[in-house]
This record gives sequence, structure tokens and C-alpha cells, in this order.
Amino acid sequence: MPTKYGRIRRTATFLEDYAQIRMRLQRSSPLAYQALPYAMKTILDFINKFPRGMPVRYMNIEGVDVEFHLAIVDIAHRRLHVRYYVDECDVSFLMVAWIDGDDEPDYDLRVLNI
Repeated sequence: MPTKYGRIRRTATFLEDYAQIRMRLQRSSPLAYQALPYAMKTILDFINKFPRGMPVRYMNIEGVDVEFHLAIVDIAHRRLHVRYYVDECDVSFLMVAWIDGDDEPDYDLRVLNI
């Protein structure tokens, strides 16, 4: 990722989900496919500037409450969802991505070292 987003890390699960979204949108909605990079840039710019600025969902992991944030951006009559985690040093970890109509994918919490 460019140095502009030096405090944002991508997990393998996120990269896989994003690639699947791109392939599916390329076939099903060319307009949404073209808008996807701009939507992702909007999300990354916001996370970079305000890491804890999006709505929070708490999960209890081994007795510790962990907060996960959810960024949502409209793209051509659809919505892109990105779930991410922010550590104590304000480094953000992009966990998963999905489009409206899909269930939230599972993600690997081992990458967080919680």
C-alpha cells in the first residue's frame, strides 16, 4: 500500500474478498466496477484521517472486548462494506469486504495477535 496509507494494513482475507468483489462486479455491474476504486479510496482516506470514526461492533475474544469498525460507501446502487480493527497505536487492519446482499464473511482473528 502506498505510504499515504502507512497506518493501514490489509489482511489476506480482505485481499481475497476484494478480489472476488472486483470479479463479480466486473461481470454483473460495469458501473459499480468502475466506481469501486474510488469508493475504496474514500474509505481509506477516512480511516487514515479518523481511524476510530466509523460505527463500532464489540466482540468478546478470550475475555477481552475488542472493537471492530464498519465503513460503508455507496457505489452504483450498491453499498461496499469494509470491517476493520484499530489497535492501540491507531494502526488499522482491514479485515473483510462485502457488497450489500451478501453475508459478512468470516475473518481470521489470529492476524491481530490479541
